[in-house]
Amino acid sequence: MRIGLTLLLAVAVSACSAHVLRHGRPVGGMLRDPVADGATPVPPAQWFVQQLDHFDGQNPATWKQRYFVNSTFYKPGGPVFLQIGGEGTANPIWVVVGQMMVDAAKHNAMAILIEHRYYGASHPTPDLALENMRYLSSEQALADLANFRDQYGRAHNLAAAKWVTFGGSYPGALSAWARLKYPHYFHAAIASSAPVNAVLNFTQYLEVVQASIIADGGMDCLAAIHEGAQAVNEMLTTEAGRTQLQATFKPCKPIANTPLDISSFSQGIAGLFMGVVQYNRDNVAFEGRTEVTISEVCDIMTNKSIAMAMNRLAAVNQYLMKVGGDAGGCFDASYNDSITALRNTTYAAAEGGRQWFYQVCHEFGYLQSSQSNASAQPFGNLFPVSTQVQQCVDVFGVTADELAQHVSRSNQNYGSLHIEASRIVFVNGRIDPWHALSVLPSTPGLHHGHYLMPVLIEGTAHCANMYPDSESDLPTLVAARIAIANYVRLFLEIQD
Repeated sequence: MRIGLTLLLAVAVSACSAHVLRHGRPVGGMLRDPVADGATPVPPAQWFVQQLDHFDGQNPATWKQRYFVNSTFYKPGGPVFLQIGGEGTANPIWVVVGQMMVDAAKHNAMAILIEHRYYGASHPTPDLALENMRYLSSEQALADLANFRDQYGRAHNLAAAKWVTFGGSYPGALSAWARLKYPHYFHAAIASSAPVNAVLNFTQYLEVVQASIIADGGMDCLAAIHEGAQAVNEMLTTEAGRTQLQATFKPCKPIANTPLDISSFSQGIAGLFMGVVQYNRDNVAFEGRTEVTISEVCDIMTNKSIAMAMNRLAAVNQYLMKVGGDAGGCFDASYNDSITALRNTTYAAAEGGRQWFYQVCHEFGYLQSSQSNASAQPFGNLFPVSTQVQQCVDVFGVTADELAQHVSRSNQNYGSLHIEASRIVFVNGRIDPWHALSVLPSTPGLHHGHYLMPVLIEGTAHCANMYPDSESDLPTLVAARIAIANYVRLFLEIQD
């Protein structure tokens, strides 16, 4: 089995790619599922007849959108808590465990999870041919939420209820934007790890990775990563060096002497640490254990019994494969293979990767490049944003200028960090690279009087606040969950 290391995002094939990612997205989506024992009963799938195009009154086409309901705690007059699905399959465990369900029990809330169009089993079109993907956008997804809230609310005597949206990562942004665009439908929003600021060249991602490695692993670890990455990058420039890298990292295919393959391999090295940092110590399920931590990979990188820093990088790769149950896997850094995977138009093969990359190229950018100052991140400069934009060109025909226009339009549409809305809690972890694109306590011009409430949790990573309680939770995380619960209570007390 191969370990998917495609440029920008993981779209391929093994469990270990959950640790190794491109564009911040592991296989299955950016919000990882919480720990559950496998015997926990979950509600059955239900299906809602949804409009294909909410913005064309002449188009009567419909499709079936999947959702899940848990009414265990609901009492008449209670609110509705709507968890928004994102760029992966919706897992009904989210309406059984996690912090939303803790709050649902306190407030006698109906809990609903709705799957995002084009992901999981919610297929508006027969396949993912380019002409069929024109209905995939955050705007259509938000209109799905509004239509669902309207139709389901009237059918189940919930039209007068206070609906609160919840979401983490991209769905966190959707949660905030639902409150922005449809305030008459959604009373409040909890937006966890929400990248509401679209950006073409997301250099801050690797800068936060460096800061998080220093905070959790120390300067010796960072220095070893830098030394190893520098050695790899130098070897990539010569035939003899590439031969040595092939012997050390065992790539699935020989490293081609092309700028795009060299860029892909270099970013693959960075990807070994990107996924670890993004989910550091989150209480998530992964092959029966929690995610690999920064401390674990830093123990390998500072292990001087492995003489060369480059060989320690290879040892990190082997460790991630072993933890992922793919000890015999290979390091996939082929640019052409990544393009082939992203061009596959079947839902089963795409696994959400093609769909998310379509949104990347048509709405958000989020391209994680190495164009920071040399001291700001340890991975060198071999994967500039131009090599990543080339994927948008090769897969969808979206040029650099068009991508820049799409990103600008998204920020014009939603307001970027200066969202003009009320009753939204923006929750972020300091370690999570995505916090750089979200609303923070330091964001200038925040309207606290509108109840735009930023919560920044020291020592935690991506969507940490959403998961079930754990004995290993940091005090900062415990305190943040209490603060979020208090905001939920406060918002529900407000009468429009």
